[in-house]
Amino acid sequence: MKKFYAGALFLCTVLAVNAQDVIWQKDIKSSTQDFLSQVTTTIDQQYLISGSSIQSKKLSTDNKQNNGYDLHLIKLNQQGEQIWEKYFSGNNHDFLSGTVATQEGGF
Repeated sequence: MKKFYAGALFLCTVLAVNAQDVIWQKDIKSSTQDFLSQVTTTIDQQYLISGSSIQSKKLSTDNKQNNGYDLHLIKLNQQGEQIWEKYFSGNNHDFLSGTVATQEGGF
C-alpha cells in the first residue's frame, strides 16, 4: 500500500513539473447572453471560439425577427487578439455544438 501512495505522489509531482504555463488569457466582453461550445485551433494556429448567443436587435445586420439563439463565432490570433466576430441566425433557436478545422484552413 505504501508503494502505491509513493507512486501516486511521484506521478503527481512529475505532472506538476511538466504542467503548461498560461501564455495569455482573454475576457471577451459581450452585451449578449453567450454560451461557449468549443475552442478550436485552426490550421494556421489561431483560435476559433464557437457557441450560441441571444443577439440584440442592434447587432443584427439583416431584418430577421429572431429573438432566439444564434450561432456565434469569434476568431482570435495566436496572441489572443480578436480578428473577427460573426453571427449566423435562422428563424428559430440555433445552437452550435462544435466546430472542426479543415485541411484547407477553413472550419
